[in-house]
Amino acid sequence: MKAMKVLVIDALARARGKRYSTFDVVGAGPRIVAGIIREKEFTTELKAYELLFGEDTDIASYDIISISIMSTDKGALENILALLERKRFSGPVIVGGPASFEYNMLLKTYKRIDCVIVGEAEIPLSMLLERIDLLIARDWSELAKIPGLAFRSGKKIILSSKPVHTPSDTLSKIKPWTAIERSYPSYKAMRYYVEVLRGCSNFQRPLMKKYGLNCIGCFSCRSKYLDERITCPKNIPPGCGFCSVPYMFGPPRSREVKSIVNEVVELIEHGAKRIVLSAPDFLDYGRDRLVAPKPLTDPCRPAPNLDAIEALLAELSTLHPVRRRDVVIMIENIKACLVNEAVASLLGKYLKNTTVHIGLETGDDYFNEKILGKPITVNHVYQAVKLLSKHGLRPYVYLMYGLPFMSRSVYVKTIKAVKELTALPLEKITLYKYIRLPGTAFEKVKYSITGKEDLVRKLKNLVRAFNEERKKNLIGKTIEVYLAYSRHKYYGYPAHHGPVVFVHGLTSKGFDGCKALVRITGIRERYVHGEFIKILSC
Repeated sequence: MKAMKVLVIDALARARGKRYSTFDVVGAGPRIVAGIIREKEFTTELKAYELLFGEDTDIASYDIISISIMSTDKGALENILALLERKRFSGPVIVGGPASFEYNMLLKTYKRIDCVIVGEAEIPLSMLLERIDLLIARDWSELAKIPGLAFRSGKKIILSSKPVHTPSDTLSKIKPWTAIERSYPSYKAMRYYVEVLRGCSNFQRPLMKKYGLNCIGCFSCRSKYLDERITCPKNIPPGCGFCSVPYMFGPPRSREVKSIVNEVVELIEHGAKRIVLSAPDFLDYGRDRLVAPKPLTDPCRPAPNLDAIEALLAELSTLHPVRRRDVVIMIENIKACLVNEAVASLLGKYLKNTTVHIGLETGDDYFNEKILGKPITVNHVYQAVKLLSKHGLRPYVYLMYGLPFMSRSVYVKTIKAVKELTALPLEKITLYKYIRLPGTAFEKVKYSITGKEDLVRKLKNLVRAFNEERKKNLIGKTIEVYLAYSRHKYYGYPAHHGPVVFVHGLTSKGFDGCKALVRITGIRERYVHGEFIKILSC
């Protein structure tokens, strides 16, 4: 058989074919998938959604196409499938990513999809590639032996088995795709997410006795015995009621330092300037090793593994491009209950001036703990913001509205919390609208803001005013940005993260991906204006 040629398409967060936020993010998932395929010695290409439609890609030259999407990316998926139809592509189409848990809908709605890899890809995709002849022939009777694979059998949708979680040693052996210059537009300006661990440590569940959740109050999900938290006698998905990560990916499994560093080094060699150490909670890194062989299912105990975190950050800090400040290392999410003086001091030592995101969701401790299943209090977040800011980091806080069961009282307490947050050294509040997702405890729960519209409006206005006030501090300041050229304009992505800059005063082509110095001249709700000063490096 000839060497197979496989195209991996990164359509994550493309919605109906266009990003509405986080324009500079490159997730880890598609790069991992492309890496798995390449290591099986297939001719492999990874392309961002934009390149697929922006170039004259020879779709017909590929034998197999793999598409990564989220639940909100069905419009982008439809655009891709229509393109395949126009280009007369006849090979197998594989879909994966966070939307994979909607395999039943995907396979029923889109006949052009041949199969869905449900959940983590490492094991099922490797097995599928080893039986590539059967995939080309669509021989599902044999392929049904592969775990976590969904496909059609006549008029039925078959899931071969429950999704499988990849062992940590396998996660450390995979070499994700790093040839980013071939895969993403403005590749030097992007933020590349490098997975340091997979899974979430919060295996608590909402303690709800109605709306289909039917909690019986056994409190297994809050047991001091970590393995007892894994299963629920009423099959309520683990984690915060709105989040699918624990259900999809299980408890945390940390990658080895060498594996992470090697990936970062290769990304830098291919032009990456901004690296995000990706995890549902960065402070879970190495914490799983403290409780092994038990699963890490308690979000707040034990305390972070400072030795493991420092081993990783110290190794990355010795890389010459990082030491020269040509490359920035960042983190994203942490749980407030794990932050203490030692943690904040360690993060400040290596990550000074970078942003860090903390989930609060609402200002009602009872609601967070009992209804959401999230054991994070308002005071946890207040203390974390103070400590992280004290040690030179830039805290962001996440809030949500429109959550199921969110009463007027919860909104009132959340508004109170926002007012108190304004007195803290906090850079931004990100207010999200709740979206119902598969694999969550709230998946089938109806929700509405009816009767609470006035409080939602007040909450939005408070957050908007706070963020605007904080952005005013940027006016007149000079910051370093990486330039991205699009539609005859330059956009600047701050080296250490922050609002997108609409760059004025630079019209010449040829500076895409360069680092520039700009002076902030004005602010808007979702971006800021900046005047070009000079190019720092290219």
